[in-house]
Amino acid sequence: MKKYLKYITIIALGAVVFSCDNYVDIKTEGRLIPEETENYRFLLNNSATLDITYGNVDVASDDISFQNEAQTTALGASDYLRPFVNQYKWANQIYFDGELDYNMNTMYTALYNANIVINEVMQSKEGTEAQKLAIKGEAQVHRAYIFLTLVNVFGKAYDATTAATDLGIVLFTTPTVSGDIKRTSVQNAYDIILSDLNDAVNSGLKPINSGNNVAFPSRASAYALLARTYLYMRNYPKALENAEKALAIQSTLNNLEDFEFSTFPGRRLDRELILSKFNGYSSLTYAPQILSLSNELIDTFDTNDLRYVLFTQPSSTFSSDYTIGRTYSKEGLTGESRNGGPTVPEMMLIKAECLARAGSGEAAMAEINKLRQKRFRASEYTAMTATDNKDALVKVLAERRRELMGSSGFRWFDLKRLNKEPEFAKTITHVFGTESFTLAPNSDRYQMPYAPIYYDYAPNLQQNP
Repeated sequence: MKKYLKYITIIALGAVVFSCDNYVDIKTEGRLIPEETENYRFLLNNSATLDITYGNVDVASDDISFQNEAQTTALGASDYLRPFVNQYKWANQIYFDGELDYNMNTMYTALYNANIVINEVMQSKEGTEAQKLAIKGEAQVHRAYIFLTLVNVFGKAYDATTAATDLGIVLFTTPTVSGDIKRTSVQNAYDIILSDLNDAVNSGLKPINSGNNVAFPSRASAYALLARTYLYMRNYPKALENAEKALAIQSTLNNLEDFEFSTFPGRRLDRELILSKFNGYSSLTYAPQILSLSNELIDTFDTNDLRYVLFTQPSSTFSSDYTIGRTYSKEGLTGESRNGGPTVPEMMLIKAECLARAGSGEAAMAEINKLRQKRFRASEYTAMTATDNKDALVKVLAERRRELMGSSGFRWFDLKRLNKEPEFAKTITHVFGTESFTLAPNSDRYQMPYAPIYYDYAPNLQQNP
């Protein structure tokens, strides 16, 4: 007997409930089989499912330090925050037996929806070929983002010499919930990511989406994710090419001085945001505990830097028991969680890094200064200079760390890729109470372990060592 599901369209960042005449009936016989092109549009409007990232890995990086005694006591006693503590310790098991990895679950739910569109929209009825192609392109951007994020959480950093054999992630490319669940290679993941994004840039997407539509993929976002992908592959010429294409479409920066005494924009009004991908499972309520910044990071800031002034606060602001350090606090300004989507500053930083690596240190510093000018009061800004190309690269990477701190895994992913270069490889130490934990460059602990519960129905899923 045929069943019907009714979809309520959710537009971007606010739920809009349509009248009964505008509900969408979708046939289901084992999987969703819409017949009309419009139904696939409605499926992609479900941004509550698709506007999501994997945000828990920030605490594993060298940007975070739990240095207040009261803080470690509170974290150690909290069942809700236990996964963050385990990630901070680079533990062999992050989640209890029977406990879900909600970040991974939500991303695979989004993947299921994207796969329905990618596999079926071109055969749908009542739409033009151009409409179908653009809808498919949106879904391909979403799928590429999911695969790129997850392969950097659970797989090894991309290395052209070993990617074909390095374990990656489970790559569902059709809307299925059955079959033998196994991981494929890192190379397989990147092949699909690049294919999806290269299709998407030619699919007829709108050049820019902003405001209530910022969670919908645009052509700028497809180029931006290509730039990020090639950066993680350490293919710097291609990363530069695509960062410049993204910036040719969208290049507006926020001037932080404008917001020193006024409301800071959320994602709908953030002119720097190219595509929203927010971390819905890291409530700002817990940010003062789980986003306590390391002294090493804080010491890299000029105290006149408005990112320091606006986006960090003394830990004592949040608890009288906290007497040490500063905490990432941007979430308190926006009322929203962290965002892992591509931004204009990220593209500028990719462009600057690639220029420095190509021997154009002066051009790299010009790009960095263009960004930094918007991060200081005009009366206090002094241009940054570099002595040579290598010094330019070091300064660009330091600027990247400051600009992207606390933003859904950027630093963790950077550590993974930079460990492939001996001059940037780094040993990290985390202290938790009386315990000390050390992470060596290229350690297996850079690949997050899967939650044990998934082996109940995926016995052939290969675990990270």
